[in-house]
Amino acid sequence: MKKLFMPLLAGTLSVALAGVAMAADDPIRKAQELRQAPMKLIANNFGFMSAMAKGDIPWNAGEFQARGRELGAIGQLDLMRGYVPESYEGKTRAKPDVDFEIDDFREKMQKFEVALRDFGGIADANSMRAAIGDLGENCKGCHKKYKSKEYQD
Repeated sequence: MKKLFMPLLAGTLSVALAGVAMAADDPIRKAQELRQAPMKLIANNFGFMSAMAKGDIPWNAGEFQARGRELGAIGQLDLMRGYVPESYEGKTRAKPDVDFEIDDFREKMQKFEVALRDFGGIADANSMRAAIGDLGENCKGCHKKYKSKEYQD
């Protein structure tokens, strides 16, 4: 039994590891991961800050400002690097419209990066709190047109 089990296990592991290696070399999947990583950080920080600003969770000026600074740091990144042609199927909520209207999307993304940087540069938590709604509106500039509520499978 052991003689049969070990080659079977080795074969199964080889196939599984080959699948992982192929996924790692998949430029489309890598592009999707590259654009999703900062967006997850943005969503996490923005959601937390929004809940705090609305009073849904207790106000903590230090935490609010730290998260705002993190949003500003994310605005230093080139968020367009992950938006490559034909990367709008599979595990993504970015719509194919990005490809068809890339100039409009790029313009909106550049404005968003500036808005993130500006927000992160606000001097104090109370001023950030007053400005968070404007940042949210800037986010929606892309979401309404270029982000699906469901994955594109």
